[in-house]
Amino acid sequence: MSESIKSTCNPKVFPHLESISEPFDGILLDAYGVFWGGNDIGILPGCQQTMERLVSEGKIIGILSNSTQLEKKEIEKLKNHGLELGKHFHFFITSGTVAKQIFLTDNLPFPIPNKKFYLFGMPHPKFNSHQMLFQDTLFQETTNLQEADFIYISIPHIDGHDQTDPLIFKEYIETFKDTHLPMVCVNPDLFAHEGNPPRAVVRQGSIAAMHIEQGGQVFYVGKPSDKMFLAAMKSFLDFGISNPQKVLMVGDTPETDIRGARNFGIPSALITKTGIMADRINRLNLESAVRDLPINDFPDFFIDYMGKK
Repeated sequence: MSESIKSTCNPKVFPHLESISEPFDGILLDAYGVFWGGNDIGILPGCQQTMERLVSEGKIIGILSNSTQLEKKEIEKLKNHGLELGKHFHFFITSGTVAKQIFLTDNLPFPIPNKKFYLFGMPHPKFNSHQMLFQDTLFQETTNLQEADFIYISIPHIDGHDQTDPLIFKEYIETFKDTHLPMVCVNPDLFAHEGNPPRAVVRQGSIAAMHIEQGGQVFYVGKPSDKMFLAAMKSFLDFGISNPQKVLMVGDTPETDIRGARNFGIPSALITKTGIMADRINRLNLESAVRDLPINDFPDFFIDYMGKK
C-alpha cells in the first residue's frame, strides 16, 4: 500500500477475529491487549469462547508474547483463568523463552568475555525474577558496571509501582551513557496495559529507546525481531503449517506485532478497541491514528475486538 492510498483511506474495520479467520490455517495471537487485559482483568470478554471455537474448527492457535516470563509460567497463568493448552491454544512462545536459549548458547552480537551482566532497575514484585532467564547459563549478575558485558533491562517500576511516564527513568538511564555498554531488551514494547481500568504503563522498550537516543546500543529479542517469528513458524511446522501466508498475526501494537509480522511475510490484523492501538484511537480518532501508521506498521486487517461478543 502506498503512502498516498493509506493517507486517504477510511479503513474497513471488522467486528471480531472470526470475521476474517476463515482463509487461515494458523492464528498467532499477541496476549496483552488482544485476549489478555492485564493481571487485574484477566481474559477479555468473548476471547475464551472464540479461541475454543477456532480450535474446534481445526485452526492451530499459537500465542507469541513479549513477556519476559518463561512459557511454562504463562501457560500456568492462563490455565488458572480458564484457558487450557490443547483446548484453547496449541503453543505459547514468550520472548523470555527465546532469550533464555540465546543466553544458553552465548549467541549475543557483542563481546561477552566476562559472562556478566548489570541489572537495570530491580525485580518487579508482580513478576518472576530475571534470574530464571540466566539459570543454567554461564552468565552471572554483577553490581560492578566496570566488569559487566551488558546491561539487562528489567521490568521498569518504582518501589513496585508501574509508571506511565518513561521520562521518570531518564536520569537513571543517563548514568549508563559513559559506560558504552550495550543493553539487552527482551521486551521491546514501549508500554503495556495493567490495572483496572487498564492504563498504559512503561515497559522495557521505553528504556531501550532512551538508551539509543543517548547513543547506546540495544540488542532486541522480542517482537518485532524475526527470532520470535522463526520460533513461531517452527512450532506451526509441528502441526503441518509451513507457509507463513496461511498464518494470521493478531496484535494491538503496530510497532511490534504488525511490523514483525509484515517483515516476516505473515498477514496481520490490528485490534482497535482494546490494547495500545485503542489508546491512540481514543486520543486521536480512528482515521488520524491509522493515517499516522508507517507502511511497515500497517496491517492487512483492522478488527474491533478479538472476541466475538
